Amino acid sequence: MYKNYFFLNRIALELNTILSGCLIKSIFSQEKDKLIMQFEKPVDNVIEFSVNHSEPYITYRKKYIRAKRNTIDIFPELLHKKILSFSIADDDRIIKFEFENIELFFAIRGKFTNLYLINNGKIQSFKEEHEETLLQIRNEFAKKNFITAFNDIDPKSITGYSIKSIREKFKFIGKELELEVNSRTDEEEKHSRELLNIIENIKSSGMVLYYDTQNNEVKIGFDGLVIFNSYEKEYIGDLFDTFNEFLIKKIYLTKKNIKLKKIADVVEKELNRTVNKIEKLEQIIITGPKDKLFKKYANLILINLYKIKTNAAQLVCEDTFESEGTITIPLDNKISPQKNADKYFEKARNSLTEFKKAKELFDKEKITFERLKKIKNEINPQLPDERINIIMKELNIKDDDKADKQDEYANKFKHYLIEGKYHVYVGKDSQNNDLLTTKFAKQNDLWFHARAVSGSHVILRVENKKEIIPKSVIKKAAGLAAFHSKAKTAGVVPVSFTYKKYVVKRKGMPFGQVSLLKEDILLVKPEIPDDVIFFK
Repeated sequence: MYKNYFFLNRIALELNTILSGCLIKSIFSQEKDKLIMQFEKPVDNVIEFSVNHSEPYITYRKKYIRAKRNTIDIFPELLHKKILSFSIADDDRIIKFEFENIELFFAIRGKFTNLYLINNGKIQSFKEEHEETLLQIRNEFAKKNFITAFNDIDPKSITGYSIKSIREKFKFIGKELELEVNSRTDEEEKHSRELLNIIENIKSSGMVLYYDTQNNEVKIGFDGLVIFNSYEKEYIGDLFDTFNEFLIKKIYLTKKNIKLKKIADVVEKELNRTVNKIEKLEQIIITGPKDKLFKKYANLILINLYKIKTNAAQLVCEDTFESEGTITIPLDNKISPQKNADKYFEKARNSLTEFKKAKELFDKEKITFERLKKIKNEINPQLPDERINIIMKELNIKDDDKADKQDEYANKFKHYLIEGKYHVYVGKDSQNNDLLTTKFAKQNDLWFHARAVSGSHVILRVENKKEIIPKSVIKKAAGLAAFHSKAKTAGVVPVSFTYKKYVVKRKGMPFGQVSLLKEDILLVKPEIPDDVIFFK
């Protein structure tokens, strides 16, 4: 609900009441995708912006302490400027901060969620954008109509229409409101009336936190929402107190859910491994040791040495250790008969040792299996933090935010697997190429790109720095780079490859452009080989 247009409308109205006429003391960033606007009075009060496209928000805090390190000042033009008013576009999720001759816009719009400053016709952004994109946005904002009141929809414009049709006409209404309308009535002719009731509810009702205890999630909305009927409610206070508490709880529960998922994944993997091991050990125990059989093979080979021909793959002879019949003994034709006998004597010794170890390991694995099963049964959203941390330590699971970030990045690229072991990631466009090369790739990963033509950056993940990557794998990765380029229809394509540490992105370079400090060239056929698996 916090991304909904009408929620932002309420925020703009509240900010207008609290902060109109206030002066800017500082405006800075100390976290990725977050910007803080601090005021001279009330002292230390701030507006916090998040321009993360998946978690965008704007909130007001009464207390905020700036870090002493790793902060950067943004938009110096706003220092000591007075905010004249806050307004919202009448058809879009854009909040405008009005200063004398300067405008600041907070816009929620997918990957272009950002803060935009327009000063004397010039536009700049908090997150870097193409100049072309900035000019388009400036022109678009100039055509918008901004209001300082609550955006009540004219009943005449929607009466009798279904919520689906209303949303086609008023795109800013949002999916959440469609769900709420459908939860209140199945009759389409009543949709408009219910929507108006919901908007009035948003306009005047208090804020509530809704807890989904089954999925360990917290939602925020206005009192009386039907879609959250089954949830537990918590009343905190005014709009911003409730919203700030929501952000704290959301971060906490998100981290907790990530830990629970890590535990569940590791437990499932270890359970499968343990079950497979138990089954193999059980088979060894049921079959029993083969030391007597292997000793018999060895002795029969020695007895019949003179009968065995060079490079023979087997020995067929009389079984002198039994009362009657012949026996066929497999031989390794690459070694001598004497060495075959020695090999069977060794197998006899190993078989007995393996049997004894299997019995010992079987009991240990059964204990491990029961322990893992117990942990699996414990996993639930209400599991206390202390117990979660104990389990993670017991299972040697690292609470690594960097690993989470890498996983998040990995999902943004095309993903291939070569020879069942080597992971290859492919950029989807120029901006995605930059993300792949500058944020995701590690220093010792191999980097590929088709020479002299536009194409995707390709990364071959090198997990072990000491490992020598097979030439066949490098060639297949180069083939993927050629395939994901403008030269994909050519017979043979030259592909540059080097370690990521030799790939440089210099300031001012356009998206997707890099420099290579050193490179090797491979001539390859553009293709996705049959044995290469494509994940997504």
